[in-house]
Amino acid sequence: MAYDAAAIANYFLDLADQKGTELDPMKIQKLVYFGHGWHLAFRDEPLIKERIEAWEYGPVIPPLYGQFKKFGNGPITERALKLEFESSKISYKVASIEGQADQQTTTFTKSLLDRIWEVYGSLTAIQLSNLTHEDGSPWAITIAKNPGQKHLVIDDDLIKTDFKRRLLEN
Repeated sequence: MAYDAAAIANYFLDLADQKGTELDPMKIQKLVYFGHGWHLAFRDEPLIKERIEAWEYGPVIPPLYGQFKKFGNGPITERALKLEFESSKISYKVASIEGQADQQTTTFTKSLLDRIWEVYGSLTAIQLSNLTHEDGSPWAITIAKNPGQKHLVIDDDLIKTDFKRRLLEN
């Protein structure tokens, strides 16, 4: 069961608040990307419903980009919203991982995201971006195979292979 990327982003924003730190749009993109990659490595299934694209400056989840681009390089001060349909009404609600999966899955997801925060949370957005740009990374492979093209989907199998390799190296 995959989650809305907005819900994963909000979980990281909550962690940042608890630690008294801030997240900018680039860093939130990279944290969600690492969450997705590690989830693929451990569970062989995606963490998020949305596709990840290879943009000029790294992997991007387009709906998250749209939600947070107004913050530019500054700190994100609002939570990501999710469009909800109830009867004949359409509304926006703050996206949450709660209620999107069974309790066991949610517990695993929270533990994984907490660990990702421990490992990557202290890195800057640029440091995280550099990790996603390494030679042989899914982003680098996708860009190399499609020179000059924009907004290419990064195949989840590439991401899974990369993170399983990381897992074996550690």
